[in-house]
Amino acid sequence: MSKRLNTLIAIIALLGMVLAACQPAAPAEEPAVEEPVGAPEKLTIAWIPKALNNPVFEIGRDGAFKKAEELTAETGTEVEVLYVGSVASDMTEQARVVEDVIAKGVDAIGISCNDPTGCEDPINKAIEAGIPVMTWDSDSPESDRFTYLGVDNYEGGKAAAELLVRFMGEEGQVALLTGVPGAFNLEERIRGFTDGVADYPGIEIVSTVYCNDDINLGVQVIEETMQANPDLDGWFLVGLWPLFADRGSMPLWEDAALNKGMVNIVFDTLPVELEFLQDDYVHGLVGQKYWGWGYDTVQMIYDNIVAGKQFDDWTDSGMDIVTECNVDVMAEMWATSDFTQPLPDAYDCLP
Repeated sequence: MSKRLNTLIAIIALLGMVLAACQPAAPAEEPAVEEPVGAPEKLTIAWIPKALNNPVFEIGRDGAFKKAEELTAETGTEVEVLYVGSVASDMTEQARVVEDVIAKGVDAIGISCNDPTGCEDPINKAIEAGIPVMTWDSDSPESDRFTYLGVDNYEGGKAAAELLVRFMGEEGQVALLTGVPGAFNLEERIRGFTDGVADYPGIEIVSTVYCNDDINLGVQVIEETMQANPDLDGWFLVGLWPLFADRGSMPLWEDAALNKGMVNIVFDTLPVELEFLQDDYVHGLVGQKYWGWGYDTVQMIYDNIVAGKQFDDWTDSGMDIVTECNVDVMAEMWATSDFTQPLPDAYDCLP
């Protein structure tokens, strides 16, 4: 090969390298952008009360059904609420209910816990299965639930103590009725009440009795306590269970309330309790937002799953105080199913 040819080949190779270097670089591959998942076609929420035999939970159930109906109409997602629970308040049975809905593959759970510790494993098993869980009414604070919706039960107990002192005075013997032993919400009410009356050494709590959230057992233990303490000055009913019984079911309690000046302070503000207050058996009520147990829970679960919304560890549902000053307004709210109007102050008309 001649020197001229070698030189020509070298020049051609050099030109090729220069031309290659001048070519624009290939555009870098852009990272994939995830499309929004959007709302699911169907969302099934298990709404689990402590028990199915307690009428107070039926109000929350109706609120849950109503919110599911609204979300279905507004969002295009079919929201279904399963109202499931044990017949009576029982932690073992409630754990089985949770296991059942996990097996059914529900999308979320809202639960009122019979026992804070007993609920931990069932709740955490659901979460491990990819099912978000929130508590309402009664919490399991050491579980992995994403929030608790409910009244501040400790402050509710203190409010009950304030009502008792207002009507009974700073001295007297008092008994307490509660439901399931160990239920977190009930224990907090008792703790708040006990702390609330601690400033009054003349007030003595002589008995605390349990009814396991059962109406008939509530009637029985109230009457037994009245027999053992005929001069009792007051009661704090941590829940309203025995008031669901027919009038006349608790003759000793009723006689003491109407004729012996015994003061009764009761948790909850359901229509049956409002009637007892209007008829002078009860002096003060501390109420929860029952409708919201279901209505708000379903909305919060939807927001958590669909929008990824995060909530504080505890979501305060608020509380109502009812006395003779505002009982008629609260009764009207129930009659019209309109809880949006303001409730007058419970102390304004009292001496």
